[in-house]
Amino acid sequence: MPKKPPSFAQSFQELEDITAWFDSQENVDLDQGLKKFERGLELAGQLKKKLSEVENKVEEIKKKFAE
Repeated sequence: MPKKPPSFAQSFQELEDITAWFDSQENVDLDQGLKKFERGLELAGQLKKKLSEVENKVEEIKKKFAE
């Protein structure tokens, strides 16, 4: 059974957690920081894509009801 992808809220929370981790570090471990940075960019891309999909759907709905 395939694993269900995380929800928008879960992905956003993970991105916030990564940001908080960077904010709380005095001396960032380079390897760990790089992994977290890469994951953060991946999450940001996924969230941006989802927001774009939602925007497109909202526009479709608006057009449908404007007719």
